[in-house]
Amino acid sequence: MVGRMARALVLIGVLAVLAADYTVGCGQGYVYGPVDQKYATGGDTGSYLISVNGTPYEVPMSFYYSVRVGDVVKFDGRSWSVVKQAPTTVGSPPSPPSSSTP
Repeated sequence: MVGRMARALVLIGVLAVLAADYTVGCGQGYVYGPVDQKYATGGDTGSYLISVNGTPYEVPMSFYYSVRVGDVVKFDGRSWSVVKQAPTTVGSPPSPPSSSTP
């Protein structure tokens, strides 16, 4: 009887820890949205950050250099990915100022 009770308490404790980890989680969780800004701190050895919907997130250096402002990105709890790339704007170079000759 005591053995079953102890085993049940251990099982309940393990399930409680797993449920707390699943519901609360650790780390950033799930992120989805457009990149508002990109910025790095501390140079080459610093942190690489992107802002998604106004919230900053630290990302790996390789992802930082592959993503552009306007891209729609996703973080699934393990890895970052680009869901949709921002449209590229192809424009003509600005024309030189016109000189008016009297």
